[in-house]
Amino acid sequence: GVFRVRVSDRVCVRRMVRSYKYKGQREPTQLDPHVMMRMQMDALMGTGRDTQEGVVGPQLSDESVDRHYLCGCSPYELLKGTKSEVIPELSRDGFMKVRPEALKIQWDALTQEEKDKYGYERDQMEFLETIVAAQDRRIAKLKEQYETANETTPALPPDAQREINELRDKIKELQAQSEALGEQGDVDASLKAFEEANSLQLQIQGIETKAAEKTKKQYVDEISGLVYSTTDNQTLNKAGHPQYDYQTGRHHLGWKAIREKLVELKSRVPLPPYAPGKQPAASSFARNGAKEVTAPVAEKDKGKEGDRDKGKEGEERDERRERDERRGRN
Repeated sequence: GVFRVRVSDRVCVRRMVRSYKYKGQREPTQLDPHVMMRMQMDALMGTGRDTQEGVVGPQLSDESVDRHYLCGCSPYELLKGTKSEVIPELSRDGFMKVRPEALKIQWDALTQEEKDKYGYERDQMEFLETIVAAQDRRIAKLKEQYETANETTPALPPDAQREINELRDKIKELQAQSEALGEQGDVDASLKAFEEANSLQLQIQGIETKAAEKTKKQYVDEISGLVYSTTDNQTLNKAGHPQYDYQTGRHHLGWKAIREKLVELKSRVPLPPYAPGKQPAASSFARNGAKEVTAPVAEKDKGKEGDRDKGKEGEERDERRERDERRGRN
């Protein structure tokens, strides 16, 4: 393109460089179409789809395979692209693992006994326990924060407050008029003014209730940790019950699937076993960095244990004495 710049009353022409970019303009990142196609094919068919005959592709035991995906519930797949994608319990490497559909079919075809030999379901149960417990702690903290804010009485809108002040002034006038008429002996007029004052008081209560209903209050979803408000849009689900829009979103449905899978695994009898040769996880004391110690013996039980020890020693002493006496007789 060509543009003109005026310099010292002279007009000069400069030709723009093709690679010129306006200051502050950010050029969008564009992937090579071949790279994008390869990524899509990897997601659908796995990275080993183009292997030559005789070359083995990804196996069930490969570290590059998302084993949670094989077991039917991968938090990395469910929470990708949501607010929970950045929680510290989810490693960056987990999102990069492959999820070949062919391996999922191969895993589903295994018997339960064959699956137990891998120990993947036990690992998944413990991993889901970890991320769900951490999410519950975050939810409890958020609930405390928003419940405190909801308990605070909000200020009324200016128009509503102005209307209430006018009604209160009228109520005071009617109450004074009712007392004056009562002192004058006009009972009927006094009662009429009193009833009008009560009617205005009911109007004030109605204005306050209506304003409170319009006040925005925020709550925390106990499944996903999302924050929603009473003014959010609601729709009817298939059962005809109202539900908020967030309840049909990826974030809520992802955490719902994770929690349901954890309940399923923990309800198995017996629990999913560890892989052969793998040591069970350390106790909760060891995981928290504390030393596991035995419970101290109560003071009242110490004497009993000492008496038992003394009783055993006495019995052994009596037995030795009897054996010695028998030997002396012989």
